Amino acid sequence: SSARHCCSSSSAPSLTPETGREREKVKGFAHMTLKEGTYEAKMSVPASFGPVGAVLVENEHHREMFIKDVKLITGGDESTAITFDVASWVHSKFDDPEPRVFFTVKSYLPSQTPPGIEALRKKELEKLRGDGHSERKFHERVYDYDTYNDLGDPDKNIDHKRPVLGTKEHPYPRRCRTGRPK
Repeated sequence: SSARHCCSSSSAPSLTPETGREREKVKGFAHMTLKEGTYEAKMSVPASFGPVGAVLVENEHHREMFIKDVKLITGGDESTAITFDVASWVHSKFDDPEPRVFFTVKSYLPSQTPPGIEALRKKELEKLRGDGHSERKFHERVYDYDTYNDLGDPDKNIDHKRPVLGTKEHPYPRRCRTGRPK
């Protein structure tokens, strides 16, 4: 039943050193285990794949779900597991058809980002920045700011006029952009 299924996941693309082309993603499907709230997927990642820098998660439930972490265990030895500290809500694929990307905790300077995850990082940043115009959807994780332009009521009384905050003259405070009409 679908209540026992969680999500599809795949490791992020890796580039073939010889051609520079993206390798095939390794895909798996996570099933609920007997341990409450734990899902498990088995995937076979070839040794030639290279280091895994990210995982893509697609929530196939009809509601969002909280994912604490993703562990990649090789050869049944949990001591060498790669852990992705997710600690995030993942929306249903029915709300957001794009899989969520989670990167390893290793940080890279932009010039040193491995080619296999470079495109994913760029796309993720564009998604987080938003376009600055459209109304935000429930599933979006946009970190974009807007002005406070509704603090006063000058139509009622001119003494109630307040400056617009979040502009060049008054840069702070700012609020998260909603995209609603001004």
